Amino acid sequence: MPEDDKEQTEFDEELNRQEALNAETAEPKPVPDVESEVEETVLEGVLPLSFNGNGVELLGILINNFLLNLLTLGIYYPWAKAKQLRYYYGASRIHDSDFQFHGSGGEMFIGLLKVLGVLLVLDLVYEGILAGIIEERLLLLAGLLYALTFLLLMLIASVGVRRYRMSRTSWRGIRFRFLGTFKATGILIARGWLLTLLSLGLYYPYYLNRFQDYWTTKTTFGNIPFSYDGQGKEVFRIWLKGILLTILTLGIYLFWLRANLQRYFWNRTGYGEARIISTLYGGKLLKESLIFLLIMIFTLGIGRAWAVVRYKKFYLGTLSLEGKINLAEIKQAEAELAGATGEGMADFFDVEM
Repeated sequence: MPEDDKEQTEFDEELNRQEALNAETAEPKPVPDVESEVEETVLEGVLPLSFNGNGVELLGILINNFLLNLLTLGIYYPWAKAKQLRYYYGASRIHDSDFQFHGSGGEMFIGLLKVLGVLLVLDLVYEGILAGIIEERLLLLAGLLYALTFLLLMLIASVGVRRYRMSRTSWRGIRFRFLGTFKATGILIARGWLLTLLSLGLYYPYYLNRFQDYWTTKTTFGNIPFSYDGQGKEVFRIWLKGILLTILTLGIYLFWLRANLQRYFWNRTGYGEARIISTLYGGKLLKESLIFLLIMIFTLGIGRAWAVVRYKKFYLGTLSLEGKINLAEIKQAEAELAGATGEGMADFFDVEM
């Protein structure tokens, strides 16, 4: 027998003897209470969402990020963003458990460098094309090509940032995922906007519903996807009423339109045997939006931390999960850690997840 194998065998035998000795001398383990096990793994009833951040903590993060961005001429930005997101996610909770954000500044920095490289190459190519164009019709074609490229980058940003954020977000140790693809999302968006244009805008609420369906059902928590059962005709009624009243009220009803759509989308979303319930209404949204604006104006922006915390507490406070969630059935799905290129692209195009 080779010397290495002999040593490994002796080590295994000694380990087995030690484990047997420990088993003999160890105190008997208490028998687990089956009822308490069920209570720990099954959540039932109303599970409220909440935000537990405070203005002082957030102000400290914002000041620290501002100073480091200033000292590094903006290079620190990805790390600042990651730190801020970790705070927002960590202060958000369902029931008694916080969300966690696992993204890092290093990932975002690499993603940002990739985006800068892509944009630089595209700009050089476009400038080269323009320099060689003489005919006016070719100039128009180049403009169209530039617009299509812009739309493609917007698509990459919207899908990429959601895939990245979901793959770096967890609750109770289980991560989220977004399984949507660039191709499927692009086809959905192109078809939706084409039909919206051809119908003079009337198809738009149906497109909103189809997009919400796709965006929701392609998102999973662990191995279980979210569900959505909204109807285009119902969204159309909300949208048509909202547009008419927004015009009649010179834009004021826009807060109610936004709240009604968001409440409808949330209330039609489920997870397993549970459903999301929203109590967001236009009056509350208008009030909190005005308070946010007034805080920013009268504090010259210094009160931004308190304004953000107040608004997040308000918005998450309108949401709850109602029904039954069996945590024992939720398994960690195969890891699909998306790159941060989409996150970097979203910064350039100001795309929110």
